Amino acid sequence: MTKAKPRMGRPPTGLRGEKASEYRRLSLRLPDATAARLSAIGRTVNQPAWRVIVDAVAAYLGEAPILTGDQRRAARVLLKLET
Repeated sequence: MTKAKPRMGRPPTGLRGEKASEYRRLSLRLPDATAARLSAIGRTVNQPAWRVIVDAVAAYLGEAPILTGDQRRAARVLLKLET
């Protein structure tokens, strides 16, 4: 039995193992406060902004859990530190 050759480069980061760079592009104009909230949530859950938005849409439709109370509190603390 031989060892599998390790793959070079970064592993894909998409939802199902695909390249996130191949996803459709979407540009948004957000108020500063909303952009700050998105950034704080991303840092709190250690996810990129696109993933936070994907999870938020799923939660809005009742298909995924929302942030826990601890995650909400941590995001609020980050927001207060930035101002």
